[in-house]
Amino acid sequence: MGVPDPSNSVQATLTEAQRRAPSHPVKKLNLQATNVDILPRKNESGTALQKHVEFFDRDGDGVIYPNETFQAMSALGFNWFICGMTALAFHILHLSYFTQDSWIPNPKLPVYIKNISAAKHGSDTNTYNADGEFVKQNYDRIFEKFDLNKKGGLYFSEIVTMWRANRGVLDPVGLIFQVFLWTYLWAIAADEQGVLHKESVWKQYDGTLFYEVEASRKAGNVLPWYRGGHLW
Repeated sequence: MGVPDPSNSVQATLTEAQRRAPSHPVKKLNLQATNVDILPRKNESGTALQKHVEFFDRDGDGVIYPNETFQAMSALGFNWFICGMTALAFHILHLSYFTQDSWIPNPKLPVYIKNISAAKHGSDTNTYNADGEFVKQNYDRIFEKFDLNKKGGLYFSEIVTMWRANRGVLDPVGLIFQVFLWTYLWAIAADEQGVLHKESVWKQYDGTLFYEVEASRKAGNVLPWYRGGHLW
């Protein structure tokens, strides 16, 4: 029996990405173990925040359901418990209702990408403004304030310091989701020394990083269990 070629699974990922956005130019991104042509997002329209969440819209219909969030988190390498917990928490507690056009809650818990700016939480870095647009000045300020030795990234301890500095008065929900989001980002993108580099943070703001990580997982680079990957 022959050894499966990992490039086949990578190519399948790329083919699916191309199907979802046939008009978007393909970019070359450097992954940990291999260089592959990947399609970082479906289209160039929309705000930075809309592009950030597009990765979780697995069928490209503009609406994200809990099962799609589960699938997207799994594609990033997280174990099933984290995938399920994240899907429930984000759709029930945070994202779904605020993005709906109706005042009546939808039991299917959809997240409408067109309205995603309405679900922007507090106690954050304000790198997205109220309309979901990227604010580079606030992005740069993250590293000016919290990258203490100017290494071009953040240790997890420095991220914790940032949470404390950004927490709002009487805003436990915003703080909780800030902790979730930055912990997930550190888990999938920090290097072996535990540094979350500035470039990786930049790429996650428009969702490019997520497509890069998914292709990397397809190429055989698994997420370690101590960062939320599978235990076996």
